Amino acid sequence: MIVFYFLLFFFIGILPLKGEEVFDGNWQELKGTHFVVFFGSPQDAEEAAKILRRSEEYYGKVAQQIGFSRYGDFWTWDDRAKIYIFASQEEFIEETSQPAWSRGYVVSDTELFDSRMIVTYRQEENFSEGLLPHEISHLILRDFIGFDQVIPVWFDEGVAQLQEADKKDVAYRIMKKVVAQKTHIPMAALHRSNVRKEKDQQKVSLFYAESLTVIDFLLKNYGSSAFGNMCRHLKEGKGIEEAIALSYSPAIKSFEDLEKKWMTYIEDY
Repeated sequence: MIVFYFLLFFFIGILPLKGEEVFDGNWQELKGTHFVVFFGSPQDAEEAAKILRRSEEYYGKVAQQIGFSRYGDFWTWDDRAKIYIFASQEEFIEETSQPAWSRGYVVSDTELFDSRMIVTYRQEENFSEGLLPHEISHLILRDFIGFDQVIPVWFDEGVAQLQEADKKDVAYRIMKKVVAQKTHIPMAALHRSNVRKEKDQQKVSLFYAESLTVIDFLLKNYGSSAFGNMCRHLKEGKGIEEAIALSYSPAIKSFEDLEKKWMTYIEDY
C-alpha cells in the first residue's frame, strides 16, 4: 500500500521539453516579482493569485535550501518564469498533446536560458503543494547548474521531490523497510538508472523514494553550503561522484562512502 501511495505522488507528469511554446486563447495574467501566471477563465483568478503567491515563496525557499544564496535577482522583469493554467484537463491535453495521466510539465530551453515555463490545468489535487514546488525546483536547479550540463536523474528528482508536501514521510517509510531487507538500489546503480524509461512501477517507486532520501540525508547532515558547493562543481562540468568528494571530503569521498553513511542514517531514522 505504501508503494502504491508513493506512485500516486510520483505520476505528476514531469516532462521537460525544449523551446518556447505559444498557446492560443484569451489569457489573463497576474504578475509577481519572479513569475507571471496566465489563466483563461475569470473563475480561476483566485486560484491564480494563490499559485502566484506560493510560487514566490517556493522560489526563495528552494534557492536557499540548495545553497544558491544569490538567486534573488534572477527571473525578474522580462525573465520571469511563466505558469499557464488551462481551464480543464481536456483542454490541457488537446493543446499540449500530453498523455492522459499528465498533470503538468516544465519547458526549458537548454541553449538560450530564456524559456522557463510550467504548464498545467485547474485540478482538484493540491497542485500548489505538490506539482508546483516540484517543477519550480527543477527549473531553479537547472538555472543553478546550467541547462547545458548533464544532471543525474536521481539528483534532479531527489531535489524536486523534497518540496512536495507529505512525500518525504512516505519515502522514508519505504526506504526503512527496503534498507532493512538490503534490497535498495546500490548508489552506483542509482546513478546509472534512467527511471524515465522504466516500465516496472515498483522499480520506479523505489528509485524516487531512494533519490529523495539521499538528497535529504546530505542536506540534513551537511547543510546547504556543502550542497551548494557540490552544485557549483557540477556547473563546472565535474561528474557527480567527483563533485561529492570535493564537497564532502573527508566524510564522504565516493559513492561507496555515501551509500554506507546513508544506509546507517536510514536504519537510525
